[in-house]
Amino acid sequence: MVRTQPKPPTPTHAFRAVWPIVEGTGTATTNAELIAQAIGDLPNVAHRHGATIIGAPRACIADGRRVPGSGGARHVIVIEAPAVEAPSRSYRHN
Repeated sequence: MVRTQPKPPTPTHAFRAVWPIVEGTGTATTNAELIAQAIGDLPNVAHRHGATIIGAPRACIADGRRVPGSGGARHVIVIEAPAVEAPSRSYRHN
């Protein structure tokens, strides 16, 4: 019997997240390490917002003054990735 691989889901939207860069805090020493840490956090952030990341993320460091959601940070990490809506969990609170 030949099993066919299921097709990956088709993205329904691009999920975008923004992390402020705060000088003198954290463990990263290079921009690449900062981006790697943010990419590692991306699935958790997406989950909190009802999304599941299904593709490769794109990341950059940007001037926070030009990025909505920067919270006034001078520099931010911006990551965008293809996503789908996360399956809802039907919790019952009686």
